[in-house]
Parts: sequence; C-alpha cells; structure tokens
Amino acid sequence: MKKILLFLIIFFICSPSYAFFWKKKEKPSLFLSSTNPSLSISYDEKIQNEDVFQKGKRIYFLVYVPEGFKSDYIKYQIFKQDDKAHVGGYSRIRNITRRVNDKNYYIDYFVLSEAGKYGLQIFDIENLHHWIAFAHFLVMD
Repeated sequence: MKKILLFLIIFFICSPSYAFFWKKKEKPSLFLSSTNPSLSISYDEKIQNEDVFQKGKRIYFLVYVPEGFKSDYIKYQIFKQDDKAHVGGYSRIRNITRRVNDKNYYIDYFVLSEAGKYGLQIFDIENLHHWIAFAHFLVMD
C-alpha cells in the first residue's frame, strides 16, 4: 500500500499535466502616463510607465488585473508626502470610487496643481484593507 501511495505522489509531482498547480499567477499592474493609454494601445506599441509629471497636466493611469476585478467598483486614493501632515507624514488628496467598465482593466486620469511626491493606491471595493496596485510619482513645476 505504501508503494502505491508513494508512486501516486511521485506521479502527481512529475506529471506535466498537473503542472497547473504550480503555475505562477500574474500580478496586477499599474501604469502612469502623460498620454492617454486607450489611444496608444496597439499590438506594436508598449505602454511606457512614467513617474515624473508636470503640474496642472493630466496624469493618466491604467490598472490591469489579469484575474479580473472581484466587483464592479474600485476605489483609488491619491496621497501626498507632506511634512506638515498630522498622520504619518502623508495627506490624502483624493478618495474616489468609480464603476469599472471592463472586467480586467480600468483607465482614468486626474490633474494635480501642486508640486510634490505623491502616491496612488487602487482598491477593490470589497477589500479596502489591501490595495490591488500601488505607485509613487513626482509632480514638478
């Protein structure tokens, strides 16, 4: 009996048909850009991620979740690193909830009028304790 059990364990480990157990999952991606990603997406172009932006200009972001969003709504927060802030050195700039049109990605933009170090967090509305994607960026004069 032990030999049969050992054979089955070795078979499951060595068999390529059961390799899906160890398949590496793709992680969600967040891209920031000064150009609209929905206009530049094609098979030949690659979305260029940026981390420095001009003040008063549009900052587009695209969040891609390979498994799809769990709900129809996401929340994104923009916060600024600020020495004058009373909570941990960060002050929240925006906290916005939006409906997701596509199950795997979401594209939007925002405009910031002050220079500084910022962060962007994307949450699924069903789990506001753990972000899906996160990025730091700079806004300069």
